Amino acid sequence: MADKKKKVFASKDLATPRRPVILKSDRETPKEPAKEKQEIQPTIILKTREQSTPKEERPLSPKTLKAQSLEADGPHISKIAQNENKEKKTIEQKPPPPLKLMTEPIKLLDENLEFNNAALEFLQDSSTNYLVVGIIGTQSVGKSMILNLIALNTPTEDLCSQILHSHETSDSQYEMNETAIDSQMEILEFADIHESKKKVDNIFKFKMQDIEQIERGVHCTKGVDMYVTTDRVILLDCQALWSPSLIDETNTNPVTSRSANVVTVDCLQVASFLMAICHVVIAVQDWFTDYNILRYIQTAEMLKPSLSASSSVASQESSESTASGESSPHLLLLQNRCQLEDFTPEAVKIMQDVYRKAFQKSNLQLNSGMYLYSDTNKNGLNVDKVCKSYSVDTCGTPINLFLLPEIYPDYDNREIYRGHPTFEHLAKRLRWMVLGVNRHQITNVPNLSERSWFHYCNKAWETIRKCTFFMEYERFLP
Repeated sequence: MADKKKKVFASKDLATPRRPVILKSDRETPKEPAKEKQEIQPTIILKTREQSTPKEERPLSPKTLKAQSLEADGPHISKIAQNENKEKKTIEQKPPPPLKLMTEPIKLLDENLEFNNAALEFLQDSSTNYLVVGIIGTQSVGKSMILNLIALNTPTEDLCSQILHSHETSDSQYEMNETAIDSQMEILEFADIHESKKKVDNIFKFKMQDIEQIERGVHCTKGVDMYVTTDRVILLDCQALWSPSLIDETNTNPVTSRSANVVTVDCLQVASFLMAICHVVIAVQDWFTDYNILRYIQTAEMLKPSLSASSSVASQESSESTASGESSPHLLLLQNRCQLEDFTPEAVKIMQDVYRKAFQKSNLQLNSGMYLYSDTNKNGLNVDKVCKSYSVDTCGTPINLFLLPEIYPDYDNREIYRGHPTFEHLAKRLRWMVLGVNRHQITNVPNLSERSWFHYCNKAWETIRKCTFFMEYERFLP
């Protein structure tokens, strides 16, 4: 019996600690988290946002908390990209630096026919509406004077007197004799004349021959001079063709046929260069007509290499090229210092027939609207013709031919019959025709800016200087 009681008490001792753990933990523990949830839910989830409460005290979502932690660590990547885009936009919206305006011509090709990059700062990178005009001709035919007429933006009343006195102007001569003859100038009252001649130099941009150069038979321009007007007209003044003074300067040894051939090839290269980079090429003569000039123009066009490869390199705006090939420039045949008999309808018809036959197989554009009189078949009525006697019936179909008369000292005498309008009227019409010509595409790259055109000129000159056509042509010269 004693053993049985002991067993019963042992079982009671083992069962008593299990009852409170099992029964109380299963019934009472789930009630406590439920109370906690009921207390937490109204404070976080069910609390309404009032408009009066500040933003800092409002509850935040986990995403905003993460974003704030990233901002505290460092700047966000997307905001860095946005700031960079804003900086780029501000840089693009900044106005370009002011463009420098030319006060005098600058060398495009120097005395040694080397390309000069100094003119790049005077050209725009965004402008595509520009006109390039080049001029060729023999020595002392008036190339610089014609470009000065085109460069004049404001009409001048005493244009003829300024041209007449421009040949008498010599800066070096006045500087040498200024200190020696001051008293004589005061006595003879030459001070006003000296001031008027200084004004002439400021009006004309391109330097013209003075009396000393005319008497010595020396050329005035060497290489190619470049001047850009405010109307974005790029004027190129070329050195004289077949000038004996050029042969004397380039050769210290006695002149031979070889030295003359070298100068001839150099001038052909310059002429081909102008045909490749210009919208308008003006061929000037002072008498009708020199067949060597016509043959020279045809040879320069024949030897001009294809520059389509270099134009793609020069373009910085677009790499797309058009399917059309290179276009040829407008050729204006200008007769300077014409006499009374040159303005007759018969003489004008003979000139046009000769030039039309000479360039019938040429790609140069001779029908560009730079006419001496109007074409009734194309331009309607003859409202802007120079002379009433000029018409299609009397002179034939017009081509790019223009006549400028010689300026005499008695130009202002209206009683003398001239047979043509005044020089000022003809010069104004010449400038109007040249500036109003069609500005075709120079290369096969569309929308070429001024700076891109300048880079194209550099590549074109390098291609022409290395072209073997001119070397072979020199080998066949006598």
